[in-house]
Amino acid sequence: MTDLRHIVFLACVPLFLPVPVFAACGSTNQASMPAQVVDAQFAAYNAHDLNSFASCYADDVTMIDLSGKRPVIKGNIELRKAFSYLANPPNGRGVQIVRRIVNGPMVIDQERPVGMTGKPDLIAIYEVRNGKIINVWFPPAM
Repeated sequence: MTDLRHIVFLACVPLFLPVPVFAACGSTNQASMPAQVVDAQFAAYNAHDLNSFASCYADDVTMIDLSGKRPVIKGNIELRKAFSYLANPPNGRGVQIVRRIVNGPMVIDQERPVGMTGKPDLIAIYEVRNGKIINVWFPPAM
């Protein structure tokens, strides 16, 4: 009986092996679920990997700060320019997800900046289609 449980355990182990998080971007398999795509862009942002970060966004992405304080970003080329600081960020800079709501292709996150003194939490609303983030909205902070 012990041998049979050991065999069953070993047969299940591959189900628990982690999939590279960046692989979620652009794929159409189970890993391309909206929350996994947004998680992949967070992981790339926190790893300061601009190429992996940008690969999570559609070529025609639109990113809008609804407060009007930052210009609208249209397209992956503008996104790369806006986030070019990822190549040389201050140590410890990143983002944590505090709270999340997922509804179909929409992922709404409360995000907490890390390593940026005085920055308040913010809300980001991501729309994911075909394994890529197509729209992002940042409502004004209260």
